Amino acid sequence: MKGIGGALAMFTKKETDQKKNLEETEQQHNDTEYKKEQFAQARQFSRLEKDILAAVLSEEKTYTVQAAQQHIQQFMNGEAQ
Repeated sequence: MKGIGGALAMFTKKETDQKKNLEETEQQHNDTEYKKEQFAQARQFSRLEKDILAAVLSEEKTYTVQAAQQHIQQFMNGEAQ
């Protein structure tokens, strides 16, 4: 029985490390900026969302995924300018 406790502790630590790595990867992904045409190719967005982004994003600027999602939400709420 003693050995099982040690194995469980190792499993929990490994799982925690994996979650931490996933969170770091997600944070890096969220900080990365993309051009308007890159969002058009993204699998993450639906066809409707891609159409909205094509209408509201500027060709000259870059945007994070979070910023793009905010633009979509603003458009859907009628706040787009």
